[in-house]
Amino acid sequence: MSQAMRKELLIAVGLLIGAGFSAQGGEQVIATPSRPPIKATDLFDDPVIARGKGFEVKRSHIEDAFTAYIANLAARGETLAEAQRTMREAQLLDRLIITRLLVIRANNEDKTRANDLSQKFIAEARRAASSEEMFRRQLKAAGMSQEVFTNRVMEQALAEAVIERELKPKVKITDAQVQEFYDTGADLLVGEMLAGIEAMGKNPNTTIGELADARKRVEEVKKLNLEKLEQPERVRISHILLTTRDRNSDEELKPEQKKQKRALADKILARARSGEDFAKLVKEFSEDTGAAEAGGGYVIGRNDPFIPELKSAAFSLATNQISDIVTTVFGYHIVKLQERMPAKKLDFAKVAPQIREALIQQALQSKMPDFFADVKKEASIEVLDPKYRLQLPKTRTESLRPAS
Repeated sequence: MSQAMRKELLIAVGLLIGAGFSAQGGEQVIATPSRPPIKATDLFDDPVIARGKGFEVKRSHIEDAFTAYIANLAARGETLAEAQRTMREAQLLDRLIITRLLVIRANNEDKTRANDLSQKFIAEARRAASSEEMFRRQLKAAGMSQEVFTNRVMEQALAEAVIERELKPKVKITDAQVQEFYDTGADLLVGEMLAGIEAMGKNPNTTIGELADARKRVEEVKKLNLEKLEQPERVRISHILLTTRDRNSDEELKPEQKKQKRALADKILARARSGEDFAKLVKEFSEDTGAAEAGGGYVIGRNDPFIPELKSAAFSLATNQISDIVTTVFGYHIVKLQERMPAKKLDFAKVAPQIREALIQQALQSKMPDFFADVKKEASIEVLDPKYRLQLPKTRTESLRPAS
């Protein structure tokens, strides 16, 4: 599983494969359902929408995918115009077909690799959520159970494994390309853009302003790439959490129980500021079990997804300073800043493998459209519902992955 995939999934845990679309315009929107929708299969037959060798996609599959997609949009504060629905469903159908075809092509080696990668990824996702409670809430917001999330991660890992096995050997990235990316930010996209500028320069109708704009866009891409090599300022903190949510139901505690927790938090804060060992207080009182086992610690970067209130408190403290009580949806926190690490450019030796992988992924993306077209042709794909026989943009790697 690529680094890009990990990053995208960690930012938006469990988003549906192919849900990387932006809602545009329109006044009439589709709201997130407040209760499980009535499916077509509850009232009518479940017609086959598309089929190919060895599989078929039914109406219920599209409805499930679309419901999850809308839930994911809502979790990000976005909506979808009603006029966009058919196009989005057609795109989801296309992604479902491609993903299913890739899974069918998986061999035993792919399955072994995908199982290993999916387990590692799920562990990373749990860590990135900052707590088990946050992880469960993220899944719930996306309309998923942990079982569904696990299955989708495994399916995505299988698809990735097949793509890499079949296409990656055809991609070669040189050491010079890796070094150029590190020094200047130039990647394969920049190369394509420069080739386009050269073609524009040979066209007598191209204006100086158009060339200047195109060169500006190249520099912007290079700048963004170089920013990826910067490690933002980070802080290492310890914290004590007194949760105000029931661990079994995830419901908020009653006011009287919360009042008792707050009173205890005040006492713990007084003890910490009087000089008691903070690590001992963490072990004695913190209800963040994962962090407690590691001394209550987290390392947080300025750009990392993290509980906003804790992140704000952490970066406002001086080294060894203890915060006031921080209130979040999880409870009452006491934060101590252990170390502040300034921003810096990462060493070449450390990032070279990641740069090479990123360039490989770019090269793979350029091969995706033709590869997917061939896969669908081999499977004799038929889209039976006329409304989904749309001319869609060619599918690229990022279209298979969850949105960031």
